[in-house]
Amino acid sequence: MPSNDDFRHYAIEVKPIGAACNLRCEYCYYLGKGSGDKAAPALMADDVLENYIRQVIDIHGQYAEIEFAWHGGEPTMCGIPFYEKAMALQQKYGKGRRILNTLQTNGTLLTDDWCQFFHDNQFRIGLSIDGPEHLHNIYRKDAHGEGTFARTMHGHELLQKHGVEFNTLTTVNAANADHAKEVYNFLREFSNFMQFLPVVERRTTPQPLSGKERDGHIPVAIPPGLYTSPKTREGQGEEIVLAPFSVSAEAYGKFLCTVFDEWARKDIGKKFVQVIEATIGNLTHRPAGLCVHESVCGHCGVIEKNGDLYRCDRYVFPEYRAGNIMTDNLYNLMQTNRQFGEYKLESLPPACLHCDVVELCFGGCPKDRIEERLAFSAEYGKPIVERRNYLCSGYKMFFQYIKKHFGKIR
Repeated sequence: MPSNDDFRHYAIEVKPIGAACNLRCEYCYYLGKGSGDKAAPALMADDVLENYIRQVIDIHGQYAEIEFAWHGGEPTMCGIPFYEKAMALQQKYGKGRRILNTLQTNGTLLTDDWCQFFHDNQFRIGLSIDGPEHLHNIYRKDAHGEGTFARTMHGHELLQKHGVEFNTLTTVNAANADHAKEVYNFLREFSNFMQFLPVVERRTTPQPLSGKERDGHIPVAIPPGLYTSPKTREGQGEEIVLAPFSVSAEAYGKFLCTVFDEWARKDIGKKFVQVIEATIGNLTHRPAGLCVHESVCGHCGVIEKNGDLYRCDRYVFPEYRAGNIMTDNLYNLMQTNRQFGEYKLESLPPACLHCDVVELCFGGCPKDRIEERLAFSAEYGKPIVERRNYLCSGYKMFFQYIKKHFGKIR
């Protein structure tokens, strides 16, 4: 009889071209992070690619579906020949295993050749789009400061033309947060699978705009986490300075509630909205399938183009580098991620433990726990630093709303 290990699965993203991208989206959280840009050539070398594919296949259980998740930057900048090599290596080491390839793209570089390749190799594509043109173009610009909506929509049309399965990924930011109904109804015209990702980034101190910031990129602060020391000290706290494109907690909560209403009224059983499906999963005691709202994380590593493994896509900072797959065993590296993943639950503040929606929220992503405050711990007999999620009130608004209306959609 198969054991649990036979179905062992990991979610490991790879950045084969690092942060390189043809766009200059103002809210990009990846530019300037990690070691990939400094420690490797522009494109992942052949020996790193082969080592990556071999080890990812090796660490999965024999009955598990193996996902290769290609991210960036803009991963289509690698070129089709790079992925043809990857497909050959998957066949070489996969030996009949079930393999899925996913790729996240801004869509602007897609061509008939790309989409035919995706179709022939059964890629599932994530298309980044922030709503209709007047909202999408506010932050999603190219290197010349021009909006990219028309090129993204052309990419979408090519995906449809070639019958490529795709979903949409939409950031919820300062520009589109008050337009939830418009955004949802725009997306539902062509997307059956929608993801909504809140944009929350901060700087540590108010400071004049640097040259990099004037070019449209605001260096973001390292997020709180297991290997990041609290900034709060007795009698004082760190000032939280959010990047101007960040969504407010209340706006995010209202956005999700409005999306839920539109979905419940028009699209139950027809459209998949990730955060709604994850919440229903938690309500019915099924796996949420969304790390942000699961009790622990740590199973989603990120491999840079030079082979460096980081704990999480949102933690590509030196403090969270686990090792390198060219010198270390990937299975062992992922095993060391357990403590990082368990920190999410272990560090929940007492207020979360007594919250009526904790089983749906689980404190959200630790990277957004930027509100630090001192609280007395009876367990330790001294003051400790609590890290609360900046989006807490928005999450609470949404989860209480969906619980209230859950009976209507069952």
